[in-house]
Amino acid sequence: MSEGPALTMADAVWTSAERFVEMTRLVATAPEAPVGQTPKETIWRKNKARLYRYVRATPATRRTPVVLILPLINRAYILDLRPGASFVEHLLAEGHEVFLLDWGIWAPEDRNIDITALVTRYIPRAVREASSVVDAPVTVLGYCIGGALAACYAALGRDEPIANLVLFTTPIDFADAGKFGLWTAKGVFPIDGIRDAYDVVPAGLIQYGAKLLNGPLADMGTFVQLAERMQAPGFDAEAWRSMFRWVNEPTPFPAAAYHQWITEFYQDNKLVRGSLKMDGRPVRLGSITVPFLNVAATADTIAPRPTTQAIMRKVGSADRDEILVEGGHVGIVVGRTAKRDLWPRVTDWLAEHDDR
Repeated sequence: MSEGPALTMADAVWTSAERFVEMTRLVATAPEAPVGQTPKETIWRKNKARLYRYVRATPATRRTPVVLILPLINRAYILDLRPGASFVEHLLAEGHEVFLLDWGIWAPEDRNIDITALVTRYIPRAVREASSVVDAPVTVLGYCIGGALAACYAALGRDEPIANLVLFTTPIDFADAGKFGLWTAKGVFPIDGIRDAYDVVPAGLIQYGAKLLNGPLADMGTFVQLAERMQAPGFDAEAWRSMFRWVNEPTPFPAAAYHQWITEFYQDNKLVRGSLKMDGRPVRLGSITVPFLNVAATADTIAPRPTTQAIMRKVGSADRDEILVEGGHVGIVVGRTAKRDLWPRVTDWLAEHDDR
């Protein structure tokens, strides 16, 4: 009689009481994982938004500061996750002044804030404040949706103090936007009903949509992977806790901004078509002429490659470069190999485009 299949590594973890207890501890305590620990000070605020300036221990050696523009649906600490795994920390070590625009947590009174308001009234004031503090034009670096907003701002801002524009895994062309594009298509996605039902679109609703990209059993896969990784030499439990906290700590989306994002960007693809207008002004990517760097991932399900590559032929910048990294939407930016595969390449580019 067969004795059945041999236990896999994951099975071995689950049959170990001590390891099972440790696994549940990691999951249960992840919401308290220390994150965003690099010292910073608030130098400007508008409504819920805050512009932070990170504290340097020594004077900056680079002339051009970096202003980070984050997505609307995630906590801003993703780029300052934890010591040793912080893009902010890396930029500081490379000699930059670093600023970060944190959108905060939107509330029902913010229901009428749209993308146009963020691009024309929030970002310009934050960038000008950062520029005035150091008396120099800045590199604007946008991540994901923050990158789309940064691109719109740069396209409109001919008189803005922008030295360079950098985008991280930013969707620009929504003609082939993968599963998100199919799910949010006209006649399929009830965007008007969502706007009317919510003052702010619940964080959990948006988070669930992102998780569905990896299938309905994505959460189970996360725990199976954890069980396997716990057996690997050098497993970093604190790194896992901090990332798990970020993934499961999304933020709500103002109803008007969400409606504009879905209809004008995903459904009508106005940005890449050149038909997008904000405050009556055309948003044309060809108007972007500053040095430009596009960072994209090969296996990105949130911003699939067709959405990230079009900007290379749309911007007007004569000086434009692209870094294509093996991996996914978040992993290439803040994953275990980011400090080896991406961060040095970005700061090398910034060094070549520094104004000092």
